[in-house]
Amino acid sequence: MKINNIISTVAVTLCAMVATAQAEIKVATVNVTELYTLFYKRFDTEVRLKDEEAKIKAEIKTREDKLRALQEEDQKIQKKYDPSLAEAQVKKLRDQHNIKVNEIQAAQQELQTYVQRRSLAFKELFRRDMALLFNEVQSTISDIAAQGAYDIVLDSSAQNSTTGIKIFPYVKSSFDITPEVLKKLNAGAPEGFDPKAELQRLYGSSAIPGAGN
Repeated sequence: MKINNIISTVAVTLCAMVATAQAEIKVATVNVTELYTLFYKRFDTEVRLKDEEAKIKAEIKTREDKLRALQEEDQKIQKKYDPSLAEAQVKKLRDQHNIKVNEIQAAQQELQTYVQRRSLAFKELFRRDMALLFNEVQSTISDIAAQGAYDIVLDSSAQNSTTGIKIFPYVKSSFDITPEVLKKLNAGAPEGFDPKAELQRLYGSSAIPGAGN
């Protein structure tokens, strides 16, 4: 009996402690994916990144076309070879082939170097621009949390990277401060800014990622 009484007392005490902690801790949730998706600055950023990516692809194609043209020229030189040709003619074709091989190797090296350099530069540009956007989202969340005296703000859109299942399957809507944060984030948006129209401009008829209603 004494043991049961002790266990009961401990259980009651723990429940009281949990209730007290719940009463003292003020929790809010925010949908970070929705904030990023509807943040007005991300649209210009993504358009600029897409334009830069298209420019890089176009420049790569120019170099690939140059390499392909050199390879075709070399093939034409090789097709001119015939065992019946005089030694002088054979030597001339061989010299032309060797020159073209050197040009092809130089073009291949140029293409490889360009792709590596531009890929690294684009990744760094992308990382920097995304960091700037998410830092502003984070800062705005912190501002709203401080104004509301929240102790903890949870990301309601967070998912398990392996299963894709939401880490918080259910969140009470009264905890959600996403509208407040989004309003502050888009306070400096151009007049007439319409996130749905911007999403359509970015993605056209394809699936629009992560947008809230």
